[in-house]
Amino acid sequence: MKIILGLSIMFSSWFIINQDENKPHIERRVSSHYVSYDRALDIAKHSNKTIMIKLTAEHCKYCKKMDREVMNKKEVLSLLDKSFIPVEIDVDREPLPLGLKRTITPTFVFVDKNQRILSKIPGSWNKKDFLELLTSRVYN
Repeated sequence: MKIILGLSIMFSSWFIINQDENKPHIERRVSSHYVSYDRALDIAKHSNKTIMIKLTAEHCKYCKKMDREVMNKKEVLSLLDKSFIPVEIDVDREPLPLGLKRTITPTFVFVDKNQRILSKIPGSWNKKDFLELLTSRVYN
């Protein structure tokens, strides 16, 4: 009986710990709405949306923080879906389009359907400031 009780406590603890560790992965899946740059160009040609390229890097703690605290929030996802075509490019692993150079991460580059860079905005933002940046259309 003690063995069964011990095993069930151990299993329950493992399940609870594992469940907490999986929460960021679930949030990342919700925010994985990015498309390739080529696909974004195709979409932009048939829509009235601006391409938003997020330049990121695997080692970038500010990118991870912004993903966790901003990019997966309902209001941000809704605005991105409505007005933008989001592209995410790892500056360490993928070629940069439009002659872009490696820069600080994250950096957000806004591009029109004619591949004209409208604006480059470096830095990590909190949700309120990022929403304001997207809605104010400072890149137009």
